[in-house]
Amino acid sequence: MINVIHRITGTLFGLLCMSAASALPLQEHLTVSRVDGTPIDVQLHRPAAVGKIPLLVFIDGSLCIPSALNDSVGWLQQQVDGRHPFALAVVEKPGPVDPPRNAGGGIDIGPDFRCSDAFRQHYTLDQRVIDHLRALQYLHRHAPWWNGELWIWGFSDGGRIGAQLAAYAPQTRAVALIGFGGGLPMAESMQDMVCAANGAPTTCRQELRARMDAIRAEPVPGKDWMGEANTFAVWANRLDAVEANILRDLRAPLLVVHGERDGSVPVASARQLAAAMQGAGVPFRYVEVAGMRHSLWSTPTEAQALELHRDVLDWLHGTPAIEDDSEG
Repeated sequence: MINVIHRITGTLFGLLCMSAASALPLQEHLTVSRVDGTPIDVQLHRPAAVGKIPLLVFIDGSLCIPSALNDSVGWLQQQVDGRHPFALAVVEKPGPVDPPRNAGGGIDIGPDFRCSDAFRQHYTLDQRVIDHLRALQYLHRHAPWWNGELWIWGFSDGGRIGAQLAAYAPQTRAVALIGFGGGLPMAESMQDMVCAANGAPTTCRQELRARMDAIRAEPVPGKDWMGEANTFAVWANRLDAVEANILRDLRAPLLVVHGERDGSVPVASARQLAAAMQGAGVPFRYVEVAGMRHSLWSTPTEAQALELHRDVLDWLHGTPAIEDDSEG
């Protein structure tokens, strides 16, 4: 017997009293069991008054805070019952920690903030890919509103996870990956990024390679590097991965957006991915945004950030509006 808990949150009485045309979007929380019985939290937002619709999965980055706090998730929640209705699914990270808020209600992650033991023990890219596949397995059987089409939107670590999910999930119809690189091993990108401004670049690279070799030799969750959310177990998933190896065999259209000023994932990796995708036979578009750093929200203006969000959603739906010169 599959152990699945399904509950619908919100004011159900109010929803029942409204006409179908004016019904508010439904908010659902599913708890789906992994093979070992531990729970996966899946959050859904979908229109209440439409027939079968596509499923958009948004995959957040590596911070150990809830994915639902990502501003892109909040924006997408407001779009589900727009002119192209869809359902939004967020498969939560294991053991996220709700961060403190500042006086204005914003997120305030200070030096005293700590990730949970559950997050450090269980967060790896491999586990996140499996969790998403498990959630899709459940929804494929138990979501009568899903028309079978899967859209994937991944950011940072979520881009790496999304690349694998797109490769392994046959329902995938469109993919958008933001700020994840994908063309060079992270081990190489880290050396370029960390040692670029170092006064002794040769020594810097030697020290970094030694640290990475130690991670490969002992990929454990009890040790971390560059922040406690980044355990050796996580780094072991990242260091040698080159997502171009699997993205070249996609059957779905792929959009890659990267910031020209990204300080977390060097733009050189995204450019190498764009070069690798040429001639692969995959409908592909690479967009490098001048002045943008790591996320779509880090553009020079909020208006540009919102425009990029709309363009990415249009791409997923099949009506891309982003201008580029990198189609392959």
